[in-house]
Amino acid sequence: MDPLAIAKIFEVKGRPSDNPLIVHICEIVQAGLLAREIPPLARKLMEAFWPGPFTVVLKKKPDVPNIVTGGLDSVAIRMPHNSIARDIIRESGRLVAAPSANLSGKPSPTRAEHVWDDLQGRIPLIIDGGECLVGVESTVCDVQGDVPMILRPGGITAEMIKSVAGDVRVHPAVLGELHEEEAASPGMRYKHYAPSAEITVIVGKGPDIIEKISQMYFNCNTKCAIMCLHEHCSSYIGKNVIDLGAGNKEATHNLFNVLRTIDKEGYEKVFFHAVETDELGLALMNRMMRAAGHNVIAAKEV
Repeated sequence: MDPLAIAKIFEVKGRPSDNPLIVHICEIVQAGLLAREIPPLARKLMEAFWPGPFTVVLKKKPDVPNIVTGGLDSVAIRMPHNSIARDIIRESGRLVAAPSANLSGKPSPTRAEHVWDDLQGRIPLIIDGGECLVGVESTVCDVQGDVPMILRPGGITAEMIKSVAGDVRVHPAVLGELHEEEAASPGMRYKHYAPSAEITVIVGKGPDIIEKISQMYFNCNTKCAIMCLHEHCSSYIGKNVIDLGAGNKEATHNLFNVLRTIDKEGYEKVFFHAVETDELGLALMNRMMRAAGHNVIAAKEV
């Protein structure tokens, strides 16, 4: 609730001032301090997924500073799964607006050393709460209407939300073009999660993707690599391969650590073998599309 304190977040991260923050709470009742009203469906979802990687978007109360919400009339609220985070909120006696602890636009941190790499000298201390469980940021869900709308996919999947709410929608911008003019969710506004290397996402059918990536790799005149699930690695023998792990769940957990490794290894171009968008695959593809700045190529022209 302190605009001067919030301004320091944007300064430290180099974050655009119109990019909203998520407010973190330690008890469900605290959502009422931020939201104008909490519809029954929203409360049902909170009770199902809190504490956990689930952020709800609701109409904000007038006293929530505009700097927190990027000038929007809505506020994003989450109760984190990590008990240390909840204890800090509880002991502070405050509600805590906080983004991921990285430089704006860079891959999000999933380990304390990632925070050190980005923010050493910019912040006074780092509390190591252990490695993140899911590996990508929370699911952001607009719960103001009759049907929940996913604005950013994450560990709480569309299938999980549907099992509680009966229905769910996914905003078209989740896997669509970057919408600089839209302010529904930070993930829709700016290029995110990006290493210095140029990322290209190749989509299509499995054999077509393999053929297209192999061709692009052969024609690459800089240090390049292929990023894929473990089950596809054998298709790229003899090439620089970045193994994301077996299946979408493991790959999602490893994603941001791998994106940071890309720069440390000095790769200039990375070709990503797209995954299916079921369950956590939607979150994985959303992050890779943002990292690529929508540099997406179809494996075969339709």
